[in-house]
Amino acid sequence: MSEYVLEVGRKGFDRLKFINDVFGEHSRAFLNRAGLREGQCVLELGCGAGSMTTWIAAEVGNSGRVIAVDASEKQLEIARAAADRAGLSNIDFVCSTVETLDLPGGSIDLAYCRLLLMHLTDPKRVVGDIRKYLKSGGAIACEEPHASSLTTSPRNAHIEKLNGLFIELGKRQGLDFDIGDKLFSMLHESGYSQLRGCNIQPIISMADAIEFVLMGAAEIAPVAIKSGLVGEVDAKQMLLDLQDMDYESDSYYTFPRQAQIVGYSLS
Repeated sequence: MSEYVLEVGRKGFDRLKFINDVFGEHSRAFLNRAGLREGQCVLELGCGAGSMTTWIAAEVGNSGRVIAVDASEKQLEIARAAADRAGLSNIDFVCSTVETLDLPGGSIDLAYCRLLLMHLTDPKRVVGDIRKYLKSGGAIACEEPHASSLTTSPRNAHIEKLNGLFIELGKRQGLDFDIGDKLFSMLHESGYSQLRGCNIQPIISMADAIEFVLMGAAEIAPVAIKSGLVGEVDAKQMLLDLQDMDYESDSYYTFPRQAQIVGYSLS
Protein backbone atom coordinates (compact mmCIF):
# COMPACT_ATOMS: atom_id res chain seq x y z
CA MET A 1 0.00 0.00 0.00
CA SER A 2 1.34 3.47 -0.88
CA GLU A 3 1.69 6.44 1.45
CA TYR A 4 -1.75 7.87 2.11
CA VAL A 5 -2.06 11.27 0.44
CA LEU A 6 -4.58 12.69 2.95
CA GLU A 7 -4.63 12.98 6.74
CA VAL A 8 -5.87 10.22 9.05
CA GLY A 9 -7.04 10.20 12.66
CA ARG A 10 -8.27 13.40 14.29
CA LYS A 11 -6.54 15.58 11.70
CA GLY A 12 -8.59 14.09 8.87
CA PHE A 13 -11.80 13.56 10.83
CA ASP A 14 -13.61 16.75 9.73
CA ARG A 15 -12.94 16.06 6.05
CA LEU A 16 -14.13 12.45 6.35
CA LYS A 17 -17.22 13.57 8.25
CA PHE A 18 -18.00 16.09 5.51
CA ILE A 19 -17.68 13.38 2.85
CA ASN A 20 -20.05 11.12 4.77
CA ASP A 21 -22.52 13.95 5.30
CA VAL A 22 -22.65 14.35 1.50
CA PHE A 23 -22.36 10.74 0.35
CA GLY A 24 -23.76 8.83 3.34
CA GLU A 25 -27.37 8.67 2.19
CA HIS A 26 -26.24 7.40 -1.23
CA SER A 27 -23.94 4.79 0.35
CA ARG A 28 -26.70 3.52 2.63
CA ALA A 29 -29.12 3.20 -0.29
CA PHE A 30 -26.42 1.41 -2.30
CA LEU A 31 -25.81 -1.17 0.43
CA ASN A 32 -29.52 -1.79 0.78
CA ARG A 33 -29.69 -2.44 -2.97
CA ALA A 34 -26.67 -4.73 -2.66
CA GLY A 35 -28.62 -6.92 -0.23
CA LEU A 36 -27.46 -5.80 3.21
CA ARG A 37 -29.74 -7.34 5.82
CA GLU A 38 -30.03 -8.53 9.40
CA GLY A 39 -27.85 -11.46 10.46
CA GLN A 40 -25.12 -11.01 7.86
CA CYS A 41 -21.39 -11.01 8.39
CA VAL A 42 -20.07 -7.88 6.67
CA LEU A 43 -16.44 -7.08 5.90
CA GLU A 44 -15.81 -3.35 5.68
CA LEU A 45 -12.45 -2.58 4.08
CA GLY A 46 -10.90 0.79 4.89
CA CYS A 47 -13.48 1.63 7.55
CA GLY A 48 -11.72 4.88 8.46
CA ALA A 49 -13.33 6.71 11.36
CA GLY A 50 -16.35 4.39 11.27
CA SER A 51 -18.94 6.67 9.68
CA MET A 52 -20.46 3.73 7.80
CA THR A 53 -19.40 1.04 10.28
CA THR A 54 -21.87 1.92 13.00
CA TRP A 55 -24.76 2.13 10.53
CA ILE A 56 -23.89 -1.25 9.00
CA ALA A 57 -23.60 -2.82 12.46
CA ALA A 58 -27.04 -1.50 13.42
CA GLU A 59 -28.51 -2.88 10.18
CA VAL A 60 -27.13 -6.43 10.63
CA GLY A 61 -28.21 -6.41 14.28
CA ASN A 62 -27.07 -8.56 17.17
CA SER A 63 -27.37 -11.70 15.06
CA GLY A 64 -24.91 -10.25 12.55
CA ARG A 65 -21.27 -9.20 12.65
CA VAL A 66 -19.11 -6.48 11.13
CA ILE A 67 -15.38 -6.92 10.59
CA ALA A 68 -14.07 -3.38 10.19
CA VAL A 69 -10.56 -3.18 8.75
CA ASP A 70 -8.24 -0.20 8.50
CA ALA A 71 -4.48 0.20 8.26
CA SER A 72 -4.50 3.17 10.64
CA GLU A 73 -4.81 2.58 14.36
CA LYS A 74 -5.62 6.29 14.72
CA GLN A 75 -8.68 5.81 12.54
CA LEU A 76 -9.73 2.70 14.44
CA GLU A 77 -9.53 4.51 17.79
CA ILE A 78 -12.12 6.99 16.52
CA ALA A 79 -14.27 4.20 15.04
CA ARG A 80 -14.21 2.21 18.29
CA ALA A 81 -15.28 5.28 20.25
CA ALA A 82 -18.18 5.83 17.85
CA ALA A 83 -19.26 2.20 18.25
CA ASP A 84 -19.09 2.49 22.03
CA ARG A 85 -21.21 5.64 22.01
CA ALA A 86 -23.79 3.83 19.86
CA GLY A 87 -23.82 0.85 22.23
CA LEU A 88 -22.75 -1.57 19.50
CA SER A 89 -20.93 -4.78 20.44
CA ASN A 90 -21.12 -6.66 17.14
CA ILE A 91 -18.05 -5.08 15.51
CA ASP A 92 -14.56 -6.57 15.33
CA PHE A 93 -11.98 -3.88 14.55
CA VAL A 94 -8.88 -5.15 12.75
CA CYS A 95 -5.75 -3.07 12.16
CA SER A 96 -4.36 -4.41 8.90
CA THR A 97 -3.69 -3.45 5.32
CA VAL A 98 -6.17 -5.03 2.95
CA GLU A 99 -3.27 -6.72 1.13
CA THR A 100 -2.20 -8.66 4.24
CA LEU A 101 -5.67 -9.38 5.63
CA ASP A 102 -6.19 -13.01 6.67
CA LEU A 103 -9.73 -14.25 7.33
CA PRO A 104 -11.41 -17.67 7.15
CA GLY A 105 -12.49 -18.54 3.61
CA GLY A 106 -16.17 -18.49 2.75
CA SER A 107 -17.13 -16.58 5.90
CA ILE A 108 -18.37 -13.22 4.57
CA ASP A 109 -21.82 -12.38 3.20
CA LEU A 110 -20.95 -8.88 1.99
CA ALA A 111 -17.66 -7.04 1.51
CA TYR A 112 -17.84 -3.26 1.26
CA CYS A 113 -15.42 -0.42 0.59
CA ARG A 114 -15.76 3.28 -0.15
CA LEU A 115 -12.90 5.40 -1.50
CA LEU A 116 -10.39 2.64 -0.73
CA LEU A 117 -9.31 1.13 -4.04
CA MET A 118 -8.18 4.55 -5.26
CA HIS A 119 -5.44 4.42 -2.59
CA LEU A 120 -4.10 0.98 -3.58
CA THR A 121 -1.32 0.31 -6.06
CA ASP A 122 -2.84 -3.03 -7.08
CA PRO A 123 -6.60 -2.74 -6.52
CA LYS A 124 -7.44 -5.50 -8.99
CA ARG A 125 -5.44 -8.01 -6.97
CA VAL A 126 -7.24 -6.94 -3.79
CA VAL A 127 -10.77 -7.29 -5.18
CA GLY A 128 -9.76 -10.65 -6.59
CA ASP A 129 -8.42 -11.81 -3.23
CA ILE A 130 -11.64 -10.77 -1.48
CA ARG A 131 -13.53 -13.48 -3.37
CA LYS A 132 -11.96 -16.21 -1.23
CA TYR A 133 -13.56 -14.68 1.88
CA LEU A 134 -17.06 -14.54 0.39
CA LYS A 135 -19.67 -17.23 0.83
CA SER A 136 -21.16 -18.66 -2.34
CA GLY A 137 -23.56 -15.97 -3.48
CA GLY A 138 -21.79 -13.37 -1.36
CA ALA A 139 -21.37 -9.85 -2.70
CA ILE A 140 -18.71 -7.20 -3.02
CA ALA A 141 -19.91 -3.59 -3.10
CA CYS A 142 -17.46 -0.84 -4.01
CA GLU A 143 -17.71 2.94 -4.31
CA GLU A 144 -14.90 4.73 -6.12
CA PRO A 145 -14.49 8.15 -7.80
CA HIS A 146 -13.56 9.56 -11.15
CA ALA A 147 -11.68 12.52 -9.68
CA SER A 148 -11.25 14.29 -13.02
CA SER A 149 -15.02 14.79 -13.27
CA LEU A 150 -15.09 17.41 -10.49
CA THR A 151 -16.63 20.65 -11.75
CA THR A 152 -17.70 24.03 -10.46
CA SER A 153 -20.13 26.60 -11.77
CA PRO A 154 -18.92 29.10 -12.69
CA ARG A 155 -15.60 27.47 -13.54
CA ASN A 156 -13.03 28.02 -10.80
CA ALA A 157 -9.36 27.85 -11.80
CA HIS A 158 -8.12 27.59 -8.20
CA ILE A 159 -10.19 24.51 -7.43
CA GLU A 160 -9.26 22.94 -10.78
CA LYS A 161 -5.58 23.48 -9.94
CA LEU A 162 -6.00 21.85 -6.54
CA ASN A 163 -7.83 18.87 -8.02
CA GLY A 164 -5.18 18.47 -10.71
CA LEU A 165 -2.50 18.49 -8.02
CA PHE A 166 -4.36 15.80 -6.09
CA ILE A 167 -4.63 13.58 -9.17
CA GLU A 168 -0.95 14.06 -10.04
CA LEU A 169 0.09 13.17 -6.47
CA GLY A 170 -1.79 9.91 -6.89
CA LYS A 171 -0.13 9.13 -10.21
CA ARG A 172 3.30 9.66 -8.69
CA GLN A 173 2.50 6.97 -6.14
CA GLY A 174 1.12 4.58 -8.74
CA LEU A 175 -2.49 5.31 -7.82
CA ASP A 176 -5.50 5.92 -10.03
CA PHE A 177 -7.92 8.51 -8.66
CA ASP A 178 -10.11 8.03 -11.75
CA ILE A 179 -10.60 4.35 -10.89
CA GLY A 180 -14.37 4.67 -10.65
CA ASP A 181 -14.79 4.51 -14.42
CA LYS A 182 -12.81 1.23 -14.48
CA LEU A 183 -14.54 -0.39 -11.51
CA PHE A 184 -17.16 -2.38 -13.43
CA SER A 185 -14.54 -3.93 -15.72
CA MET A 186 -12.21 -4.61 -12.80
CA LEU A 187 -14.82 -6.59 -10.89
CA HIS A 188 -15.81 -8.49 -14.04
CA GLU A 189 -12.19 -9.40 -14.78
CA SER A 190 -11.77 -10.52 -11.15
CA GLY A 191 -14.48 -13.16 -11.57
CA TYR A 192 -17.56 -11.49 -10.10
CA SER A 193 -20.94 -12.10 -11.72
CA GLN A 194 -24.29 -10.32 -12.09
CA LEU A 195 -22.64 -6.90 -11.88
CA ARG A 196 -24.78 -3.82 -11.64
CA GLY A 197 -24.47 -0.29 -10.36
CA CYS A 198 -24.79 3.39 -11.01
CA ASN A 199 -22.95 6.70 -10.81
CA ILE A 200 -23.79 9.42 -8.32
CA GLN A 201 -22.55 13.01 -8.36
CA PRO A 202 -23.78 15.25 -5.53
CA ILE A 203 -23.94 19.03 -5.95
CA ILE A 204 -23.73 21.56 -3.11
CA SER A 205 -23.41 25.32 -2.95
CA MET A 206 -19.93 26.78 -3.15
CA ALA A 207 -20.56 28.47 0.20
CA ASP A 208 -21.01 25.02 1.76
CA ALA A 209 -18.13 23.46 -0.19
CA ILE A 210 -15.40 26.00 0.48
CA GLU A 211 -14.57 24.68 3.96
CA PHE A 212 -14.18 21.17 2.52
CA VAL A 213 -11.96 22.50 -0.29
CA LEU A 214 -9.72 24.31 2.19
CA MET A 215 -9.43 21.20 4.40
CA GLY A 216 -8.30 19.17 1.41
CA ALA A 217 -5.85 21.87 0.29
CA ALA A 218 -4.27 22.07 3.75
CA GLU A 219 -3.76 18.29 3.77
CA ILE A 220 -2.46 18.03 0.21
CA ALA A 221 0.02 20.94 0.36
CA PRO A 222 2.65 19.31 2.64
CA VAL A 223 2.61 16.08 0.61
CA ALA A 224 2.95 18.04 -2.64
CA ILE A 225 5.92 19.94 -1.23
CA LYS A 226 7.55 16.74 0.04
CA SER A 227 7.12 15.09 -3.35
CA GLY A 228 8.66 18.05 -5.17
CA LEU A 229 5.49 18.67 -7.13
CA VAL A 230 5.28 22.26 -5.87
CA GLY A 231 7.55 24.55 -3.89
CA GLU A 232 6.71 25.98 -0.49
CA VAL A 233 6.08 29.44 -1.90
CA ASP A 234 3.71 28.14 -4.57
CA ALA A 235 1.90 25.95 -2.05
CA LYS A 236 1.36 28.88 0.31
CA GLN A 237 0.09 30.99 -2.58
CA MET A 238 -2.33 28.23 -3.58
CA LEU A 239 -3.80 28.22 -0.07
CA LEU A 240 -4.06 32.01 -0.05
CA ASP A 241 -5.77 32.00 -3.45
CA LEU A 242 -8.34 29.50 -2.20
CA GLN A 243 -8.95 31.44 1.00
CA ASP A 244 -9.42 34.69 -0.93
CA MET A 245 -11.53 33.11 -3.64
CA ASP A 246 -14.54 35.10 -4.80
CA TYR A 247 -17.74 33.23 -5.67
CA GLU A 248 -21.30 34.18 -6.45
CA SER A 249 -24.17 33.29 -4.14
CA ASP A 250 -25.61 30.93 -6.76
CA SER A 251 -22.28 29.22 -7.60
CA TYR A 252 -21.98 25.51 -6.87
CA TYR A 253 -19.53 22.65 -6.46
CA THR A 254 -20.08 19.29 -8.16
CA PHE A 255 -18.27 16.40 -6.50
CA PRO A 256 -16.40 13.91 -8.67
CA ARG A 257 -18.61 11.24 -10.18
CA GLN A 258 -18.63 8.19 -7.91
CA ALA A 259 -19.30 4.70 -9.24
CA GLN A 260 -21.27 2.27 -7.08
CA ILE A 261 -20.80 -1.29 -8.35
CA VAL A 262 -21.89 -4.57 -6.77
CA GLY A 263 -20.90 -8.04 -7.97
CA TYR A 264 -21.43 -11.58 -6.68
CA SER A 265 -19.22 -14.59 -6.11
CA LEU A 266 -21.22 -17.51 -7.42
CA SER A 267 -18.53 -20.20 -7.35
